[in-house]
This record gives sequence, structure tokens and C-alpha cells, in this order.
Amino acid sequence: MKIGIDARLYGPKHTGIGRYVQELVSQLIPLSPKDQFIIFGDPKLLSDLESFSNVTIVPLKTPIYSLAEQLINPFIFYSHHLDLLHVPHFNAPLLYFKKTIITIHDLIKHLSTGPDTTTLPSWQYRIKHLAYRFLISRNLKTSTAIITPSHYWKNYLITQLKVPSAKIFVTYEAVNAGLKPVDTPDKTLLKKYSLKKPYIIYTGNLYPHKNVNLLINAVNSFNANHSLNLKLGIIAGRSAFHKRVAKSDAIIPLGYVPDQDLPHIYAQALALVQPSLIEGFGLTGLEAMKLKTPVVSSNATCLPEVYGQAALYFDPYDQQDLEEKLSWIVKEHDLRQRLIDRGQSHVTGFSWTKTARQTLKAYKYAFK
Repeated sequence: MKIGIDARLYGPKHTGIGRYVQELVSQLIPLSPKDQFIIFGDPKLLSDLESFSNVTIVPLKTPIYSLAEQLINPFIFYSHHLDLLHVPHFNAPLLYFKKTIITIHDLIKHLSTGPDTTTLPSWQYRIKHLAYRFLISRNLKTSTAIITPSHYWKNYLITQLKVPSAKIFVTYEAVNAGLKPVDTPDKTLLKKYSLKKPYIIYTGNLYPHKNVNLLINAVNSFNANHSLNLKLGIIAGRSAFHKRVAKSDAIIPLGYVPDQDLPHIYAQALALVQPSLIEGFGLTGLEAMKLKTPVVSSNATCLPEVYGQAALYFDPYDQQDLEEKLSWIVKEHDLRQRLIDRGQSHVTGFSWTKTARQTLKAYKYAFK
């Protein structure tokens, strides 16, 4: 089989989807040596794939979500006479009519809408949102198969968008194999990041659906009602949404934290808190589990499915509920240890090799 993969989003520079594309492609190729893979993207980013004999790298740098990707990409894909094309996002080109698989990571743009969710002028946002709705609706109908990262989103596609169940495949994501816990965390890193114990961690962006304001307000209220001065370390890149985040002396903005520092920061935290109203998969929680950090999570959308019994849950619309769970985490050492132990066991059930094997099943379904 000659399989094309649109890998323009390859690598951690493109955050969660970029990590997904990189890990998936890196696992797929050695698992399926009889298939020929045509990988479209930036040759510099894809250079680590050149050693595989069943790989051809094709330069393709059309901007994501652009008119160019809709007009140029299909002709490039056609020129390689693919048996199957995998576009690991919703943005498959409208003018490509051969067998195609798309990955729907979430449908957050369906559920989180309006002027608070964008920094664009309202007219521009409306046009962009209409284009998104049209493109995803068309691609859900015409794609040969669809991959989602959880059963929650599969069920949403079936019940809300009337997508046939048979063509939807669930492939759980996983933690980077190189991410490992440390036995002796480096305390000097706390000074580097201006962190003071005790602290909790939030990792992710600051879009409204991430519900970070509820977490900040809960920490403020917790500190007002307790003698403990709990800090909140926020690992997030800079964006316009920083201006919309609630103000607090408890917040310590950490910015980007490189992989080599992350285990040390997590190991000294009381917990990672995941307060999202909507989540595609929730990889940050699994990363915390692997790094032996307790997870306190919203019970919304797919998160209970992904975290199972290894997290302490709260209602993301109830600040008092979150405050109570923070109090438990601060006071109860045995609870923290139980969550660490459960997390360590739970995270072993996820691997990128398993993701790749499940993806190959989707490929075989689409090719038949």
C-alpha cells in the first residue's frame, strides 16, 4: 500500500497535534515495512525519517488552514498516486477525491464559540468559523475513515453529527517515551522559575474553554481561607489570552519549560490540575502521572475516560468543589501517594506503538 501522510504539523512546535503527528509517523513506519510511506512536510523537520527505506519525503510548506492548502495540496497528493491519504487534522483538501482518513482530535470549535473565544474582529471570526464548519462537515461525510483519540468524541460524532459508527476508529494517544520521573528533583530549578512551595501546576494554553480562571479563583479563595500560601505555576506560551486571565499574587508564570526541566518541576508540585470544560484527550494529565505527580481533574468530556481511577475529580462549574479537592491534596499525604501509585499503573496502558497499531487497522479498513 502506498500511504501519504500530511505531516506539515510534525513536531512539538505545533503543540499537541504536532506531537501526535511526530510520534505516530515515527511508530507507523517500522511497524509496516511492506507499505510505502510518502511523507509531506518540511524536510528539515522530517530528516530523522530519511533512514527508513520505505519512506519518501516530499517538501510541502503550504500554511495550515490556508486557501493555498486547499488549492495546491490536492494536486501534489494526486501526483504521487496514493492508495490512501491520512490528513491528521480536519483540514483535508476539498478537491482531493481519493481515499482519505482524517483525525478529529476534538470538536472544541463546535462547543466553544463566540467573541470570547477569539482575538479576531467579529466579522473575521464569523467568516473563519463558517469556513471551519463547512470544511469539517464536508470532510466528515466524504472521508473513508475517521480517527478520534477517545470514545467520548466518537460518540459525539455518532450522536450529534450523524457519522456512521463503522468508519470511526478510536486510537488513544500516549506520553513521550523519553519523559521519565526523577528520584532526586533539582531544588535549584525552583529558584530559576521563581517557584515557591507549596505549589500546584497547570500546563496548557489559556483559551476560555481551558477554564483557568476558575482554577485561579479557587486558589485565591483557598489562600484566603487557610494559613497556607498555595502558589499556582502556569506552564503556557505567551498569547493574547494572557490579558483575559484573572489576576492573582498566587500565580507564577513559568512560560515554556523544556523537557529536561519538566520532571523536576512536576516532582516537587503537590498536583497537576486540569480544569478544562472541554478537552480533546488530556495528555498533560498522563504526563503528570508518568512523572509521579498527583492529578486533580475536571470531570468534563473525555477526561474521566482517559484518566480512569487515577485522578481526583471535581465539577468544573463548581469553584467550591475544586477548593475542597485542593484542600484534600494539601492536607492528605496518603491521598497524594494513592494518586501517584494509581497514575503510575494507569499510564502504562498507553503507548504510541499501540496507537500506531490501531491506526494501521483504520488504514486497512479504508483501503479494502
